This record gives sequence, structure tokens and C-alpha cells, in this order.
Amino acid sequence: MSGSYSLTLVFASYCVAVIAAYTAIYFGTRIFTMHDGAGRKFWLGMGAICMGSGIWSMHFVGMSAYTMPAGMTMSFSAPLTLLSWIPAVLASALALYVITRATVSSLSIAASAVIMGAGICAMHYGGMYAMRMDPQIQYDGVIVAISIIIAVVASGAALVICRQVRVVPAQYALVVKIVAALVMGAAICGMHYTGMAAASYPMHAMAAHDNTLQGQWMGIPTAIVASIVLLLALVVAYRDFKQAEQERRNAAHEHHRVIENAFADQSTGLANRTRFEQLLIQKMSVEGNRFSLVYIEMNGYRDLRSALGEQSAQQMAQDFAVAIKKELGNTDDIARYNSAGFIALVPEMTNRKLASVFAQLKYALGGADYMSSYGQWSLGYSNYPDSATNSRLLVRAAQKTRYNVDYQAASA
Repeated sequence: MSGSYSLTLVFASYCVAVIAAYTAIYFGTRIFTMHDGAGRKFWLGMGAICMGSGIWSMHFVGMSAYTMPAGMTMSFSAPLTLLSWIPAVLASALALYVITRATVSSLSIAASAVIMGAGICAMHYGGMYAMRMDPQIQYDGVIVAISIIIAVVASGAALVICRQVRVVPAQYALVVKIVAALVMGAAICGMHYTGMAAASYPMHAMAAHDNTLQGQWMGIPTAIVASIVLLLALVVAYRDFKQAEQERRNAAHEHHRVIENAFADQSTGLANRTRFEQLLIQKMSVEGNRFSLVYIEMNGYRDLRSALGEQSAQQMAQDFAVAIKKELGNTDDIARYNSAGFIALVPEMTNRKLASVFAQLKYALGGADYMSSYGQWSLGYSNYPDSATNSRLLVRAAQKTRYNVDYQAASA
């Protein structure tokens, strides 16, 4: 004998399955981004409990959707019902473990799908066994086999989907996760209702007298409670994710700040000598590369600092930095080589081009208030590899200045 279904509860069971699937996808992508071993284990356990509980709840909501044949009632053994929850959690733990591994072979996914499918089937048929009757429920072996195949194929598909979802571009992630959850929910329900189709009830079968859980009132309450628990788990996980993301951004910002402090001049924002020497060696390592090195010395810097203080001297350095970047190009290859000197790597320059740069710098810097008293500066250059093939000698060649400016002498 067979019964009928309440479409409302069938839909409710599908909703629970979708929420459970989405929870699994979320926890899978969340765990994958974690590096802390303890944190991974905690969220793996939480995810397995939430996902397993969702699948288990879906089963009993689906059972409540079923109206028994005339004269029969649905009831369950409480201990066996609780026992059927364990395979669902273990199968979910395996799924999350496979999802979150960096690399997984096709053979491992196939083996995991078989084990997962076996776990889901154990949950389903264990839950059915908890509905103890006399005589016992009978099953069509062919349909049971089909339900097992569906469970294995659905498990494999779920593993593949969840592993692919985590690499989806951020702008599409939410939509893809929802679609994946809808597909996985349909697969979970497909296995359940196929398994239900395999069952038949002997005429005049009676529920065991010590079954304490009445199936008729388990449906809607189970669906509501399961959905609330799963949604709360998602909220908690999302808050944890946001906090972890903020901590990651803070750490990245701090790392960037440390790098900047190590390789940047704090006053001008240009690269410092250490960074410049790295850039110079990189350029010299490129076979056939030709370039010029320009060195600019603020000859009046130390006198200005002695007379007017550090702040005025740094203002002078900042003005020079702005002018140099404007004339040579706002490039990372400009550095403050020492307190009074700037240095830049530029495409190979001719004497004519260098004279033009010198004239433009002279004009750009001439308007500063301190230039009439402390505006002496000089410019030199060298060419790689013509001037030198050693980084230190190349810098020394550029420091042998060719052009000099003294605004004080010019205004006298």
C-alpha cells in the first residue's frame, strides 16, 4: 500500500534542503580562506553539524509531508531517529573536508562521493527504520538502488559545484551560490523522494507501541526550527567572516605600511636609497638594457637646515621632489638617495635632452622663497653601460656634476 503527499510540506522540505545546501557552500568557502588550524577545525565541525542537521531535518519534514495509507499512523522511535542524525553529520563533515582541500584528484572526489552517498542513504533508510512498524516496511530493490545512485551522483555533483563556487568572481559569487544551493537542494530531495517511492506498507501494518515521536506534527515545526538554526548559523558565520576580512585588511595595511617605511623616504614619499639600489640592480640585470642615471644635489640643504631648522630643510626637499617628478615623469624610479641628494633612472638621455631637463628644473625651482639664499644645486648624469657597468661606479660617475645653479649669485 502507498500514501499521498502534502505539497506544502514537500515544498517546505525543499526549502530546508536549499538552506542546508547554501550553508554547506558558505561554510566550505569560508573554511577554505582560513589558515588557522584551530579555526578551520572549529568551522569544519560547525559546518558539518549545520549541514547534517539540515539534511536530517529535510528528511523528517519530507516524511511529514507523506500521508500514510488509510488506517495507518506515522510515528518514530526517538533513539533511532536521533541515531539517524549521525550519518548525515559525518557525510557533511567529509563533504566540507573535500571542499576545503587545496587540491583534490578526480579519484578522491569519486571515492568521497561514494562515501557521502552511503552516509546520506544511511541517514535516510535509518530514519525510515526508526518508523518501526509491524509488519516492517517493504522496499523495491530496484528503486532503492536508483535512490543510492542518485545519492552518490548528487554528492559528487555537490562536491564539484562547491569547489568551483569558491573561485567565482566576487560580483557573481552570491548569485552562483544561490543557484548552486537550489540545484543541490533538488538533488537532496530527489534522493529522498525516490527512496520513499521504494517503500510500501503491508496491509494492516501497525506502528510499534513504543514509538514516542508522532510524525504528523513534526513537519512544519521541524522545518521552521531547522531553518532558523541554519540561518542563525549563517549570520554568525557571516559576522565571523566580516571580522576576519577586516583583520586581514588591517594586517595587509600594516604590512604595506612597514614596507613603505622600510623602502620609502618619509618626507618626500619617494623611494629611499635601499629601494633605489634594488631597482638599479634589476635594470642592470636585463640583457641589452641601456639607460641614464641622473643625480641632483641640493648643495644649500645643510646650510638651510642649520639656519632655519629641519622643517624648512624638509620643505626644500619636498619642493625638489615635486619638481623632479614633474620633469622626469612621476615614476617609481626616482629616489631620495641621501638627505641632500636625489637620483633617478630614466631612458638613455642625450646632452641636449639633459640640458632641457636642467633648464626646466631651474625654472620650476626658482620661485621658492629660500632659493635666493640657499638655492645652490647641481645636476650630473651617467649612462649605462657606457659610463660604468658597476652600480656603485655608475652612481659616482653621475655625482661628478656637470651643471650647477646658484640663485644667490644669479640675483646678485
